[in-house]
Amino acid sequence: MNTQPSKLTADNSLVILIDHQPGLLMNCKNIEPLTIKNNVVAFANALKALNVPTIVTKQSLGGFGPITKDLADALPDVEHVDRTIIDVWHEPRIRKMIEDSGKTHIVLGGITLEVCAMFPSLSLREAGYQVYTVMDISGSQSDQIADWAESRLVQAGAIPVSFTAVLMEMLADNSRPEAAGVYGALSASWGLPVFLAEYNK
Repeated sequence: MNTQPSKLTADNSLVILIDHQPGLLMNCKNIEPLTIKNNVVAFANALKALNVPTIVTKQSLGGFGPITKDLADALPDVEHVDRTIIDVWHEPRIRKMIEDSGKTHIVLGGITLEVCAMFPSLSLREAGYQVYTVMDISGSQSDQIADWAESRLVQAGAIPVSFTAVLMEMLADNSRPEAAGVYGALSASWGLPVFLAEYNK
């Protein structure tokens, strides 16, 4: 596999959204749980506009509840892969989905950052993938824990990034027909409709 760094595109990337479940969201302290939820839903809707393949995972055994409803509604045709193995790369069904996709760039985020997002980021780097860990959809129990996790990610060669940066890199050109769908998805997260309503008063 070519491990030389190269830019994200909608064609070379696969996204994994890991365990955005109410019981895990409520324990996030470094980012407001509602912010994480809004971010991941906006991300999912924009990925759909860009036609980027997306995997959604959950853990039923922990009693954390189902995938948050807004995320499930955003990706109605995407299976929620249930698992007991903590590192999603080591879950055989998910690993096969990643390998069968032929994608070289894996973008992922999940709760918690230091476990659910961290472990597969490290494993995928070891397997030769270029890995982007999306920090603002990956909550943690404190700022300090998030800082430790980010340091470990960087040392392993994963790239910490925001979900909007991922989308803009994939979109690349605002004249593309997909731009309307991407910005439409982002507007809810950015509060754009509310801002415009206030501005136009």
